[in-house]
Amino acid sequence: MSGDPAALAEAGLRLQQAGRLEAAEAHYRQALDLDPGHFTALLLCGELQRGRGQAQAAADLLERALEVNPGSAAGHAGLGLALHQLGRPEEALAHLGRALMLRPDAPEILVNRGILLRELGRPEAALASLDRALAVDPDRIEALLNRSAALLDLGRAEAALAGCALALAQRPDLPEALLLHGHALMDLGRPREALESYTRGLDLGPDQPELLLSQGNALLALGSAEQALASYDRLLALHPERADAHYDRGNALDLLGRDGAALAAYDRALALEPGRVDALVNRARVLFRRGRLEAALDSYDRALALQPGLAEAWTSRGMALHALGRDEAALASYDQALERAPGDALAWNHRGAACHALGRLEEALDCYDRTLALGPDQADAWESRGTTLHGLRRNPEALASFERALAIRPDSATAASSRIFVLDFIPGLDFQEHQRARRAFWSAREAGPGPEARGRHGNDPDPARRLVLGYVSADFRHHSAAFAFGAVLRRHDRNRFRVVCYSGVRNEDQVTRDFRARADAWRAVADLDDAALAEQIRADGIDILIDLSAHSVGNRLPVFARKPAPVQVTAWGYGGGTGLAAMDYQFTDPVHIPAQARPLFAETCWDLPCCLNYEAPAGCPAVGEAPVQARGGLTFGCLNRFSKISPDALALWARILEAVPGARLLLKDAALDDPALCRQFLEQAARCGLAADRLELRGATSQLEHLATYGEVDLVLDSFPNSGGITTWEALWMGVPVLTLLGSSPGARVSAAILHALGWGEWVAARETDYLDLALRRAADPDGLARFRTGAREAILGTAAGDPVRYVRAVEAAYGAMWRRWASGGPR
Repeated sequence: MSGDPAALAEAGLRLQQAGRLEAAEAHYRQALDLDPGHFTALLLCGELQRGRGQAQAAADLLERALEVNPGSAAGHAGLGLALHQLGRPEEALAHLGRALMLRPDAPEILVNRGILLRELGRPEAALASLDRALAVDPDRIEALLNRSAALLDLGRAEAALAGCALALAQRPDLPEALLLHGHALMDLGRPREALESYTRGLDLGPDQPELLLSQGNALLALGSAEQALASYDRLLALHPERADAHYDRGNALDLLGRDGAALAAYDRALALEPGRVDALVNRARVLFRRGRLEAALDSYDRALALQPGLAEAWTSRGMALHALGRDEAALASYDQALERAPGDALAWNHRGAACHALGRLEEALDCYDRTLALGPDQADAWESRGTTLHGLRRNPEALASFERALAIRPDSATAASSRIFVLDFIPGLDFQEHQRARRAFWSAREAGPGPEARGRHGNDPDPARRLVLGYVSADFRHHSAAFAFGAVLRRHDRNRFRVVCYSGVRNEDQVTRDFRARADAWRAVADLDDAALAEQIRADGIDILIDLSAHSVGNRLPVFARKPAPVQVTAWGYGGGTGLAAMDYQFTDPVHIPAQARPLFAETCWDLPCCLNYEAPAGCPAVGEAPVQARGGLTFGCLNRFSKISPDALALWARILEAVPGARLLLKDAALDDPALCRQFLEQAARCGLAADRLELRGATSQLEHLATYGEVDLVLDSFPNSGGITTWEALWMGVPVLTLLGSSPGARVSAAILHALGWGEWVAARETDYLDLALRRAADPDGLARFRTGAREAILGTAAGDPVRYVRAVEAAYGAMWRRWASGGPR
């Protein structure tokens, strides 16, 4: 035999079949030493090398074999498998194709070709190859399993499940069949049955990585994150370098709310496999939730650099940019998402939010309408649409949108609060109707937190001790509400009061930093749910908890419903009552809420010198001369929010200007930076008889520039039915008188309350006809307007309402009296 290559090759085959691979290879090599072109020895030695994982050596030998016998199906099939191992799939596929041309019905070649086609992302072709294999050999189990896998690739889970059943009928103990059976059940949305399949497979051998991974995923789908975590941990104990297991482990930790550990798991997956887009996206989502917006943005950017077609990531990236206040960039990100997925309702909805933030209200409205065209049952979109319609002064439509949102999601506190807020802009509603809406808000909600959430308070009742005040607001920033309560927080007597601020501000500014520096304790609570925030308030030992928002955006009224503090007060941010029985008091004054209306309120009314206070900012411009003296014509003005300018107010202003030759009307608000909105307003004004050349529309400026604008105004025409508040204070401080109409709801009486508190009640009109007469009479007295300017600031500071020090002392006296009432067990 030592001199016969054929005999050596035959002996080597017998040795290989017996598992003696080293001896078999020695025989093949001896045969090839005698005859380097011996086909059988080349073929058998090549197959042996391929079986041992020596793919390059196998390919070299099999290529030499095919040079000797190019018509060998076995040679082409073996070379195809070796090239597959070498990562050369297209060449591999070509050789398997040649093998099939030589042996068209060879089931093993058809199966291997089907497997390769699946890996190349060609499941239809793979299915055809595997069907041919089963036509020849219907019971070939590897063909059944790979056919089921191809069907799963094609989304045909029911057919895949049937194929797995056939395989399991032959081999009920085959882990590969149980694994694929579970995958089919998962695709069909049957995770509990899938879990049974995976568990059966693991009972056959507990350390099978794919089954452990799949078991974890099924448990995760069933919401059993702790058990899923155990499966992933078992797998990683065996194979610590499995990136997919670290990724899935991150998902389980994410579901458990263990954000730090989830981020660590995603980071480990990415260290092992830097191109894992799913890990980058989920990592970004957790970072976003933690408020680490810049880091989230970086993660989205890395994901999109790898997979720019991922529409969902573009949308989420836009949300991070919007949260950072970078709305132009957010808009571009949403547009990228919509270019790839025009039917993405989430992207349209959030694009609307970015447009709204940029003051592009008509465009925002179009986005929300597109969102709702894709799915009319989206409560968030109806709510956002209502907010935008309010900004466009289309308040009846805004109410209808909020009502649609509430019909879909009746427990939406934000939609209900927004509806209440917009009621202030609807003419003809009185105190009774406003309070009825507020009580309706709580009719179902106050039953929510149980008695344990509103438990007894253990605060020390000693009235002589230092009291702990808690202020709750999302407006500790550059916002009109902060101008209303700022003086109080800045001027508290810290020997008598400890001040804790609960801030819902996400994008902090210099005003936020100033409030933070002045607080004894600062809590960033935007991401705390109601129960957690209430518990934090209890832990801080708050004696008197003050709501600074009422029903305005960002309020935390459901926290107050839990009664986390013994005494609760609503103040300044948005007057008019909360409707909440757990709110003990509201700060007001006799004009803001008259005595006859007070029984309608859930809160006890507590009078201050004025319902609203104001302290001018540092660097405030000086009062200048009346502009009528230099211009020769009177300038009326209104610097209130543009959304407050009702059709009735505009019509009355048009009559005033018609009766005052040469007069003009200056309007200023950030909303007027929107050209489309300005065009619409000018058209509406023209229909009222007010020509464009008598109007001047201005947009946003800095705060000091805004105040300086009053130097160009002789007389402010207050809006109605929703009057000015801080803007009224600003006008008066700048020496400009304000003409207001006394309404029949809190929002319609703030300017009147300020004017009465300062001793200027003669500027308050009881009816529209009085408003017109008063405007014409004052316009005819330019010297009187000039005199008002010269003495305004001194007059303001001479009152308890206008002197911040006296005002704050009145507030502190109120807190002391409220506490004594509580401590003595008396009625509120």
